[in-house]
Amino acid sequence: MFTRITTTHVSPYRLEEAIRIAQDTLSSASQQKGYKGHLMLADRGTGKVLTITFWQDESDRQVTDANSAYYKESISKLVPFLTAAPAVEDFEVVLQTKIEKEIDHA
Repeated sequence: MFTRITTTHVSPYRLEEAIRIAQDTLSSASQQKGYKGHLMLADRGTGKVLTITFWQDESDRQVTDANSAYYKESISKLVPFLTAAPAVEDFEVVLQTKIEKEIDHA
């Protein structure tokens, strides 16, 4: 399994709005070939957000890389909330354990 970690910085005052937009955007990721899920981590004090998407194969992840139309369209929806340019890193999952419960952000 492979991941893409996108680090963004959002105004802490607009974080809730950004999370709602990201939920909608990430739901469209499930339509991409090889998509396996995602995590979104946030520091509410600083507005730093890590979005981790999981992909079955490296080739699936590469099709949605930072230069793809899919990625550019997705990140463009968050641009109004960003205080810095996003940083993108790709990794291979080398160790994994099961997460017991899905978190529902209401």
